[in-house]
Amino acid sequence: MALPTSYNTGTATVNANGTAVTGQGTSWLTSGLQAGDIFWAAGLSVRIAAVNSNTSLTLAYAWPGTARSADVYEVRFASDATRALTAARQVLDALTNGNLFSIGALTTAANKLAYYTGAGVASLTDLVAHGRAIIGLTGGNGKFIRSTGANTAVMQDMVGTVSQSGGIPTGAIVERGSTANGEYVRFADGTQICTYNAVYSITTGAVGSIHRDSTSVGAWSYPAAFAAAPAVSTSAASNSAWTGVGAASASQLNGCPVFAPIALSGSNIRIYFQAIGRWF
Repeated sequence: MALPTSYNTGTATVNANGTAVTGQGTSWLTSGLQAGDIFWAAGLSVRIAAVNSNTSLTLAYAWPGTARSADVYEVRFASDATRALTAARQVLDALTNGNLFSIGALTTAANKLAYYTGAGVASLTDLVAHGRAIIGLTGGNGKFIRSTGANTAVMQDMVGTVSQSGGIPTGAIVERGSTANGEYVRFADGTQICTYNAVYSITTGAVGSIHRDSTSVGAWSYPAAFAAAPAVSTSAASNSAWTGVGAASASQLNGCPVFAPIALSGSNIRIYFQAIGRWF
C-alpha cells in the first residue's frame, strides 16, 4: 500500500501576512506532519517551519494570500528522501557547531570530566573519587555536605545534634535545646552558650554602706554541661539592684549575690544568667 502524500482533514485558519495556522478538526501532530512539509490553500503554498500540536502550525514565512477562516487546505508531505536529508543536515549542524566538536576533540583520561570554558570551547578537569562521592549524594532542605573520610561524604542536618571525635566535628553545625534550667545552643566548633532567667524574692541586709542578699538567689545548674568552668555573667532587671557571680564549675553557678544601695525587703526582681564556654 502506497504511503499518503498529503493531508487535508478538517479546516484551517490563517491571517493575511501571518505565520500561525490554526486547525479545526485536525490531527497534524499525530498524523506525522513535519517541518519542511508544504501548506497549500487557494493555489498558494508556504513551507511549514514547525508543527506545534494537532491544531497548530507555524509557517516558515508570512502567508501571501488573503485571510482564510476555517477553510479547506492541504498539506503536501515532503518526500522521504527530502526528510532524510533535512534530518541529516540538522545532525551535521549539531556536530559541527563547535559544542560537540570541542568535546570530541579532547583526549580523555581516567578521573577526568569534560566541561565548557567558553562558546564552543571545552576542556578537562579532575573528577576524583571524593568529588564523585559528593555528586552521588541526594540533597535536601536544611542539609549540608559533610566529608566523613577519604572519598566519602554524607548529607547532614545543619541544625541537629552536634558531635565530635578527637576534636573533629561529626554531626550538625548547630544544636539547640532547653530544660527547666534554661536554654542552650551548641556549635560544631565546641562553643556553647547557656541562658536562664527567673524572678526571685530579694531581702537585703546591710554590709557596710551597701545592702546584699546572697541567700535568695541560689545555684544555677546549666541546662547543658560544659567541658570546663565557663565565663558566667548575671544582671538584674531593676534600677535599684545589681548582681554579681559566685564560683562557677563546669555544671553550675554556685550563687548570685544581689546588691542594692538601700534595704530591699521581699522585692521581686528578675535575674538573667548567661554562661559561655566550650562543650568539648
